[in-house]
Amino acid sequence: MATRIRRTGAKKALHLALYVICLLSAYSLGLYSRYFLQEVSRALNPMAEFSPPTKRGSLPDQWESFSFDQIYEHYECTKRVEDKLKPVPSLAQWLFLRKQYKEFVDDTVLFDDPVPPTLGYSFDESHSIPPFYAKLDPVRGRGLYASRDIQKFELVHHWSGHDVTFPDAYTFRQFVFSLPKHMACDVVDWAWSRKIHENGPEAICLSINIASLMNAGEQGDVNVSINSSSSDSFYATRYIRKDEEILTHFVRT
Repeated sequence: MATRIRRTGAKKALHLALYVICLLSAYSLGLYSRYFLQEVSRALNPMAEFSPPTKRGSLPDQWESFSFDQIYEHYECTKRVEDKLKPVPSLAQWLFLRKQYKEFVDDTVLFDDPVPPTLGYSFDESHSIPPFYAKLDPVRGRGLYASRDIQKFELVHHWSGHDVTFPDAYTFRQFVFSLPKHMACDVVDWAWSRKIHENGPEAICLSINIASLMNAGEQGDVNVSINSSSSDSFYATRYIRKDEEILTHFVRT
């Protein structure tokens, strides 16, 4: 029995070694960014393992017409929102959300950004990351923090081509009810509506990356802002020190 366990352990170690060699080879060929490799190495940590549900749960009656508030109440999301110790989502959790979006909303979408969702998104054409990082503060909970000093009027965040939209409220509900309870609460909390075009209707939007962790601040605490409900860019309203939390207010029409 002991010999069989040692052989199984050796086989797993060999498979892991070959996997790492393949990743490093892909990196040398430019197929993966160094950020992606860093996050893959973290995902291999057993402590960060995430096990998605094996099947979709039963749906509540009349779920097709549920409002945001009804979804919130159905999943008892108040407890989730008030939990200041819930962890920052792992790479596996972000990838699961993207998989569900492809399955229930749009199977043609390409999540091909070389920057992993745990680091944000491609901030520019050179695929640099945004000037913020996600952190769990034991008092304030999850949030975004400046990774460097940010000057007043500097671009801090923009809704990128990697954010997703929902064609209608029904599709959004389908997506939400395909998720585990805690993820459904997070998505309802993160989703927002905005006008894609100045005079067009509002659409439900979602960032499936750490940008969703940006918190709203009180009037005197806000340090980034947008200028209209159709804008896609957040600019610093004052000088922001490194490691200061990024706080905004969300424009609604």
